[in-house]
Amino acid sequence: MVFPMIDQTVARWFVKGGTFFLSDHPFLKAVRDLSRQSLYCIIIAMVVLICLHFVLPRRRWFCRPHKPLFVLLSFMVGPVAIVEALKALIGRARPRDLLEFGGHADFTPVWQFAAACTRNCSFPSGEAAGAAAALSLVVLVASPYRAVVAAITAPCLVFIAFNRVLFGAHFLSDVMLGWLLTLLAMALIWRCVEGRSAAIDDFFARDRPSHPSAGAGQP
Repeated sequence: MVFPMIDQTVARWFVKGGTFFLSDHPFLKAVRDLSRQSLYCIIIAMVVLICLHFVLPRRRWFCRPHKPLFVLLSFMVGPVAIVEALKALIGRARPRDLLEFGGHADFTPVWQFAAACTRNCSFPSGEAAGAAAALSLVVLVASPYRAVVAAITAPCLVFIAFNRVLFGAHFLSDVMLGWLLTLLAMALIWRCVEGRSAAIDDFFARDRPSHPSAGAGQP
């Protein structure tokens, strides 16, 4: 916010001849496709795991049910709720849509209400938020190995987020704030989930009747 020209400066690093020359790079496109597909796979996997805990409560799964719930909430609140709300509210044009890069829109600093687009806007980056939310998966790893797994995966996830800057799809601030807002949301969610973890796990561990009328008419 103090130095808004940083966004334009970083964007220009990846422009040649008026276009973002890395936007068609096969490897970078493959990274983006993999990250987008992984997001949906993670969400589906967490929903399935939660449902299995609910349907088969007494089975021993590899994690307690409050953990996949935390992962699912991290993706729902960060990349979905926060990102989509701010995209519609701010309406910031993407770098590749700016006049200086052959587009039709003017540059607007981060957090400034722009109304430069009505859908699929630049701020914040949904894929950066998704990469940040993927860090929530470390709660599924055994405690002694979490720091190591986080240290290995975090640089990869940062690259996935910054990849959108290389494409001209997002400014640096879009990526950084998409990441940071999601991490903030995850910290708040984990505080709530961890504080109620026993109650959440007990809820999924209860024995349930096979149908609503089970036990009816019994003395």
